[in-house]
Amino acid sequence: MIIFGTRGVKSTIKSGDFHCPQCQNSRPYRHRKVTKFFTLYFIPLIPLGSAGEYVECGSCKGTFIPRVLENHPEKKEEFMAVYEQAIKHSMVLIMLADGEIDENEMNQVLAIFNKFGNKEIDLAELSDYVKQVEQEKEDVTTYLKKVAGYLNEHGKETVIKCGLSVAAADGHVDDSELEMIIEMGKALDMTALHVKGIINEMHPGS
Repeated sequence: MIIFGTRGVKSTIKSGDFHCPQCQNSRPYRHRKVTKFFTLYFIPLIPLGSAGEYVECGSCKGTFIPRVLENHPEKKEEFMAVYEQAIKHSMVLIMLADGEIDENEMNQVLAIFNKFGNKEIDLAELSDYVKQVEQEKEDVTTYLKKVAGYLNEHGKETVIKCGLSVAAADGHVDDSELEMIIEMGKALDMTALHVKGIINEMHPGS
């Protein structure tokens, strides 16, 4: 029986230090390239072309498109502020999508805030922010569209997975929450098939 297929093989183009948007500090990085190979018995034999490039932070393991290395310091700070706002705002809107605020959802949103945010907040501060989001009534795509051009596929998938983890924190994923997650994918320039694949991976049958 002959077993063949394809798979991506990672290689490092260059390395150095950069200002990581997620760590908000100078960190070592690796500029990585993924080459698609034809495999025979799981052994990569014939290169089939490039499958993309990305920059990986050596500290938080976050991944970004190569353009992140070209940004000036002031632009990096601006990106981080918008990225943090995009994460915070979209997570709260998903929590509010089904019309109910569950304690487990609040704790999940808080965990995501403190993972991606520049400073930690507590439940009282989160409650105040939730009230602010309810009053502003901003669309879920408002901030996501601003960061879409800076995130690679892995970064975009991370945002969608965070959203799904909030939606599922109360024990089930509501249709209104799924619709909002699909809208998030559109704002991040992801295909519907890509987003549905992530949803099926994390919550089969949704």
